[in-house]
Amino acid sequence: MEKIVRVIAPLAAALLMTGCSLLKFSIDTGETPLPPEELNMRMMTRGFYYDMADRVARAADSIASASPDAPVQMRAIRWKIEATRAGVTAAMQRIPEVALLDTWLLCRRMDGAFGRLPDSVLFGPFTPFARETAGELDRRAGALARSLLTPERFALMERFVDERPAAESADARIRSDNTTLAWVEYLRANGIEVQYAVGTIAEVTADMGDRFGSQSEQLISSIGWSKDLLEIQFRQDSIRDRLAAQLDSLESDFRRMVGVMEGLPELTDGVMAGFNERVAELIGTMNAGIDNAFSDLDRQRMEVQRYVSAEREALIGQAQQAVDAAVQGALDRVPGLVGRLLFYVVLFALVMLGLPFVLGFWLGRWRERARRRRETSPGGDR
Repeated sequence: MEKIVRVIAPLAAALLMTGCSLLKFSIDTGETPLPPEELNMRMMTRGFYYDMADRVARAADSIASASPDAPVQMRAIRWKIEATRAGVTAAMQRIPEVALLDTWLLCRRMDGAFGRLPDSVLFGPFTPFARETAGELDRRAGALARSLLTPERFALMERFVDERPAAESADARIRSDNTTLAWVEYLRANGIEVQYAVGTIAEVTADMGDRFGSQSEQLISSIGWSKDLLEIQFRQDSIRDRLAAQLDSLESDFRRMVGVMEGLPELTDGVMAGFNERVAELIGTMNAGIDNAFSDLDRQRMEVQRYVSAEREALIGQAQQAVDAAVQGALDRVPGLVGRLLFYVVLFALVMLGLPFVLGFWLGRWRERARRRRETSPGGDR
């Protein structure tokens, strides 16, 4: 009952005061929205990530389809898996400026690694195409930073990217590291104090949904690409070895069968039966291996989809609880605000109506006393 009264009383007071055009009030949750520049930076950085992921995936698919070499195909698939994974980690960060910095740094490191490593470690004769793609992405990331930042801030970020050491490795593995602390310390060393805002509840909720959706999409794509990688490895390693062993065994049996048929024609039927069994065993082994591989991939995909759905529902529930708590907190402050407002209205009415009445009453008594003094004074009228 008390909760109902606390909700109805502010609504009734608001309805009673709607006729007064001079009386307006609003409820502030105490949150500061992100500046338009940071919102634009977040949107443009994430848009650049989607273009980067599409460009890398198309380049890697072109290399894998054009190369007959299985190691080159596997390196191309690993390239798009690692590049998109590192890209979504860098671009989907909460702080727009750090997301832009890490995305640019990722493109710079990828371009540096492709320029440093030999063709034999990368993609063989198709390496120049990959180098061209990485160099173009680095230039586009720098141009994006120049268009979004002030000239002074861009100069600092460009110097930070140039001075940031790259991870030296003997392969083309692509990784992304979070540079939030390093960037803040770098700005402080240059006399700049930074303070990043979180944003309103609606902005935080939209940001969480965007980040979770992008990471889920990248995870699903990585699962499909990992399946292609496993298929290449499966064809190259296990099936080839087992098939070679079976063919060697069949060749030995066939030679033995030819020798037996030449010497003892009456044993032909028995040898042919053994040959048929070996052929059936070979076919069964190949079918079982392929079925097991694809069934394992299907189970992993279903588990990942269930995990993603559960995490999405939990995230939506947490966001809904945060919104409900903020709205409930605002409604809890309404009765106190209305009470203070009514107190000031009553005080204003008392001052505006009571003060003239008291002043008139006091003036009337003063005039009455003056009149009586005149009447009672010597020489006055009686």
